[in-house]
Amino acid sequence: MRALVRLLVGCAVLALAQSPASAAGGVTIHILNDTVDSLSVTLYDRNFGRKQPVVSGQIINGNASISITLTANASGQGHLSWKAVTVDPDMRRCGHQDNPGLNDGDTVRVHADAACPARRRK
Repeated sequence: MRALVRLLVGCAVLALAQSPASAAGGVTIHILNDTVDSLSVTLYDRNFGRKQPVVSGQIINGNASISITLTANASGQGHLSWKAVTVDPDMRRCGHQDNPGLNDGDTVRVHADAACPARRRK
């Protein structure tokens, strides 16, 4: 009986060690600029708990990509939100989106195809 309990405990430990949530605590995500315009992109890791960006003002040229690692939640998934603005000030366009439930290796497409909010004057 004691051997059976040890075997079950050993199997449980191995199963937990193989779960994505306990792996390295990170999820690698690819950020793809799916436009021809260069974009200035700011990325927020929503699982991290802070409102500070993990990437701020990163220029991503048209049809190029970067990779980042996000904090994984208890289910082993990442949660990313992003804001993008075109680099060309004469053709200023903006975009933003929230992307929960990201898995390791997922690609998030960023774009700036909407009118930007009016700038506040100081």
